[in-house]
Amino acid sequence: MERPTPTGGPAFEPERVQVFVVEQLEADPESGRAQLHYRFDDGPRFTEHLDFGPRRVADPALDEGFLAALRLVHLVAGVSYYKAALPPVVEVQGPALGPAVERLAQAVYDQGLRELKLRNGLPVEQAPVFRATGGRSPEQPGPTGGPPPPPPPSGLGIPVGGGKDSALVVAALRESDPVLLSVNPPPAARRVAAAAGLPLVEIRRRLDPELLLLNQRGAWNGHVPITAVVALVAVAAGYRLGYATTVLALESSADEPTRLVAGPDGRVVAVNHQWSKSRELEPLLGAALVQTLGPAVSVRSALRAVPELDVAAAFAALPEYHRAFLSCNRAFVAGAEDRWCGDCPKCRFVFLALAPNLPPEELAGIFGRNLLDDPSQLAGFAALLDPEDKPFECVGTRGESAAALAALAEQPRWAGASVVAQLAPRARALAEASGPWPWRPASLEAVLGAVREAVGLGATGARRGA
Repeated sequence: MERPTPTGGPAFEPERVQVFVVEQLEADPESGRAQLHYRFDDGPRFTEHLDFGPRRVADPALDEGFLAALRLVHLVAGVSYYKAALPPVVEVQGPALGPAVERLAQAVYDQGLRELKLRNGLPVEQAPVFRATGGRSPEQPGPTGGPPPPPPPSGLGIPVGGGKDSALVVAALRESDPVLLSVNPPPAARRVAAAAGLPLVEIRRRLDPELLLLNQRGAWNGHVPITAVVALVAVAAGYRLGYATTVLALESSADEPTRLVAGPDGRVVAVNHQWSKSRELEPLLGAALVQTLGPAVSVRSALRAVPELDVAAAFAALPEYHRAFLSCNRAFVAGAEDRWCGDCPKCRFVFLALAPNLPPEELAGIFGRNLLDDPSQLAGFAALLDPEDKPFECVGTRGESAAALAALAEQPRWAGASVVAQLAPRARALAEASGPWPWRPASLEAVLGAVREAVGLGATGARRGA
């Protein structure tokens, strides 16, 4: 990927920018609206808008926590603007961040942008220095080093994107009366909530349009660690909607790097498209929440202990969500059709993961066609197995893709599909080398129980100690 030829105005020169400034935060707890201000030392200012909508818990005592959580959102969401120039310094106007928050920020602005740097031909390890304009570092819980703000009521909030993973978590926890929320929800998120019979809270995030103009004028552009931003927005929303635990649908396949590249000193450096969904981020996020909000507020990954193919097998047993979900990222682009494109890495992997558990005609009915019986898809499916060609997308591990293909080769209904027939020998060898083989899916009940256990509920959904 190369920087675009500047259009629509004078060229923007990222190299001239030396400091990215996280300016003031303006927020109104009553309306739920916030403005996040940023600027470059040599370049434009930006204002991002958030609208959390009406609050369900009208307790002014929770406003302090809401504002403290928004300060974390302000810091982490700034990565969307920082990436345009990647300057060496990030200046935060306000008190020092404190050790846990600074570690989180450094990771988000470094590991979270490694894909962007790699694909733009930049050094992948390029962490900025953070400096604050005043105040001491808070060592104790609370945004300024004092006692933590009052936590929201005990409860669960689930961000819903519309894919199979969040749909499965919703299905597992629906009897616990969770709050479902979505940031700039696509139609699929609304369909998943409707299938669960639960309302969906819609939160609006509007990026400054100046960022798009900079992209057209030569700014660095690419993938950002969006899950980290959504997680913190959901934490802040808990103070308005009445929950202390944010439940994310993140699984272990996000831990596999997309690429391994050589660093300047010869070390191997991991570049992971799914870094903000990985196990590496979790303790950093958790420690920052404890420092800022106290131990009662948390983010949990409900699917971390469940293998991706078990997630798919469980979802296949929930037909009420099959016409609701949609994971194709092309469908989420403004103006795109609300359907599976059938020709992207995400479509291929989700189709492949579900195939061992559904007949071809049923899966083709969901996706519009049988992707595994289309010879033109061979190279795309082969890339899911290749360490040098794994897509920069939210897909499973190479071993999981291989296990699914090898399992299909043993099913008469799938064995004759052109892609399966051609990739089966290679897939079988990789599956045997990657882990236990043959793969046997866990039951729906076991997976739903694992989700409940992960968020502190018993297998039936009752909160422990209740």
